[in-house]
Amino acid sequence: MLVEALLWILMGKLCITLSGAGVEHFRTKIDEVISLCRTMRRKAQSFTFFLALLISLGVTVFETTDPAKAEPECKNGGVYVLFARGSGETFNGPRALSFQHYIMQAIANAGIENQWAELGNLDNKPGPDNKANNPGEYPAVAWTNWGILTGWEGYYASVRTGVAELARHLNDRAAKCPKESIVIGGYSQGAEVVGTALFNVSSYTLSRIAYVALYGDPRTSACNAIMRPPWSRGNAFCALGSLGARAPYIPMQLTGRVGSWCDAWDGVCTGFAPLTPPNPLSSHTRAYQDRWIADSANEIANKALSKRNELNPSSQSAPLPSYTITPPDTSADSPAAPPPPPVVNSVKRTAAPNGTREVYAATKSSVTEAWWSPGGDGAHESEIIHISQDNIVGFDKVNEPNGITQSLYTAVPDGVWETWWRPNEGVHHNKIITGLSGVRQVIADPVTDSVGYTHRLYVLASDGPYEVWWRDGGDGIHANRLDVVNGPVTMDKSRGSDGTDQLYVATPTYVYELWWRPGTGVHHGTVINITQGNIRSLDKGDNLSDGGQLLYTGTSTTAWQTYWNSTTGVGLTNGIIATGQTNAIQIKKTVYNGVHELYLATPDHVQEYWWNGPNNGTSTLINISQNNITGFDKSSDGADQQIYTASGDLVYETWWRAGVGPTSSVLFKVAR
Repeated sequence: MLVEALLWILMGKLCITLSGAGVEHFRTKIDEVISLCRTMRRKAQSFTFFLALLISLGVTVFETTDPAKAEPECKNGGVYVLFARGSGETFNGPRALSFQHYIMQAIANAGIENQWAELGNLDNKPGPDNKANNPGEYPAVAWTNWGILTGWEGYYASVRTGVAELARHLNDRAAKCPKESIVIGGYSQGAEVVGTALFNVSSYTLSRIAYVALYGDPRTSACNAIMRPPWSRGNAFCALGSLGARAPYIPMQLTGRVGSWCDAWDGVCTGFAPLTPPNPLSSHTRAYQDRWIADSANEIANKALSKRNELNPSSQSAPLPSYTITPPDTSADSPAAPPPPPVVNSVKRTAAPNGTREVYAATKSSVTEAWWSPGGDGAHESEIIHISQDNIVGFDKVNEPNGITQSLYTAVPDGVWETWWRPNEGVHHNKIITGLSGVRQVIADPVTDSVGYTHRLYVLASDGPYEVWWRDGGDGIHANRLDVVNGPVTMDKSRGSDGTDQLYVATPTYVYELWWRPGTGVHHGTVINITQGNIRSLDKGDNLSDGGQLLYTGTSTTAWQTYWNSTTGVGLTNGIIATGQTNAIQIKKTVYNGVHELYLATPDHVQEYWWNGPNNGTSTLINISQNNITGFDKSSDGADQQIYTASGDLVYETWWRAGVGPTSSVLFKVAR
């Protein structure tokens, strides 16, 4: 009886497998299965006969329940985001972190939960080298193990392992999480794995896939010289992958739900051999995390949320972000697409050592300065630095203590450039920090203490914040990571009333405080948790006279205030200053003449909220009908207050004073 019971269990397993994987894959074996079912009792004594046949059909008979194989929890009603990395990459590599940051942020902006995983690390238990740890997990072998001289056997073995793992996982996932919208991304070797695996899953599984995003696919099939395929993305005009085009490129059922991004300077996906790595002109290792993944985020989020709404008709529909598709380059003299109009991404208002007023504006390719003197002949502009790779992610500016030198620090994905100048000596550039990954922000915070003046930078990278310091005439530049914070989005630096250094670092869901004093270690704690996962900006308020401290956290909808007082023992208390916003992008907190002021920007306006004891109010300072505000800064000069607002390639100045309402005008326009 035990043997017969086991056989019935195995038959059930067979039926489940056939249902999940598609009966069409087993048609040549169906007669054998039917014959076996009819004679099962007669064959019950020959358990090994039945077991052998099941194995010959490719059916997994017994599976372990090792908890190490646990996979990410279902997000029914939400979105599951899965990524397959490229050759030789570890988990949480630059492409994976960029995909996780931009796509999950775009989904979270709609208030929808999402779940993240990487192929080869579905159990979230990587090996000691942060790569696949177990047989059957996608290894993403490096090019040194491709076996180029032996028919690429290493590469294709890696791809086959990834295809098998992904197909199995997707079929299981779709069955276990029927109301979950699935997004899949793949880069380079990972793109081939994903594209191939799509032909190895069931029709039911394909119906749960919202979007497939491929970047730098060596099997690309998109030659726009003939007709632009619906999946063609990026600026490459004709892309026929370096390993040969996959045909058909995608399952017909996924038409309209696949995008394949290929950069014009990437020989891996265009098939143009001279532009493949290690040629430094090849964009394969930089174009996607620096440009195309961010470019793809809204399209992917739109499809992911649309599928989520379709699978959950009884739930409130999530709003769908709008998106545009970059057209391919059609020029005859260059493989690169014409540059888009410049967009100012961040602004900062400062003053020169002599009191000249300055506003700095950064696009992806340059930082431009506008300067003027009160009562002078208007604003003058000059470009301070140009980065030809178009990958500026942030900047900061300080005046040095000698009273004549000014320094600009420009962040790019792998480090920081220093630019300094003084009267009659021109502008000097030097890349002082290299070797980082996924840099998002830089803050300059020099300090003068008993040993003299110390240059200090705080650099936010994909794996957390770094402190970088040096002294003029010293022993060079020193750098150390202050803490491990994966997937950070922004930070702010301040000092406590007792001189304690404080650094606040935000991920989409948490804000952490790091604090330290000279000669002591770094302490850390959690300030606030935003379960919606949509934190976008931070501003540390001034220290209060009673020892209290304030931190302001901006999400896409709300501005939060957190108060605490270590002196009096008052713990963390959270309150809401503003809510009900749509796609809020930045906040900034100031105090002017004893009045607390919070400024909040959305794409179409900047709003002021003020309070002083029981009195409070709010007003709109500037409206931009083009709906393209990307950032702002706040300043004051005596009786006048100003905000400087970035909108497309323009920077607006808005000023007001007591009794005089806000007046706005264009201060300057950036050239590139």
